[in-house]
Amino acid sequence: MQKLEELIAALENATGPSLQLDGMIWCAANNFEFVMWDGAGCVYRDPCSPKWDNGIKHAHASTVRPYSASIDAAVALLGRVKPGWFWRGGNVPAGKYERGEYQHGWDHISRTDASNCDRDDEFTGWAATPELALLIAILRAKLSQENTNVKK
Repeated sequence: MQKLEELIAALENATGPSLQLDGMIWCAANNFEFVMWDGAGCVYRDPCSPKWDNGIKHAHASTVRPYSASIDAAVALLGRVKPGWFWRGGNVPAGKYERGEYQHGWDHISRTDASNCDRDDEFTGWAATPELALLIAILRAKLSQENTNVKK
């Protein structure tokens, strides 16, 4: 869970797309431990590897979706992490509707349609771009689910 919190913080501080962030997101979505982005792809540790194997694996760059650069890839991740959830988002133009600590990209995801106001199942992301904001909202929902599973 600490790793998800660190990834959310990295996305909030990002100024745009990043292959390294894409690798970290891919690892989080697949429950792998991110090791590094080596330029050719993502080096990761698979916690389900047998004990005789060190678990270090490599995913070619073409395997890792461009989550931070593509709204389509981010929406596909939402469908994988939270199937059937709704999303809405956008970009606040610079110099208009300034919100102090918030950045310009925003996204909300929710279990039910936006016309329902069930704030317990709604997660929000603010970031430099709408893609990054959607990823933040998705990872916050995943983190919340993991926290709930730990309490059970």
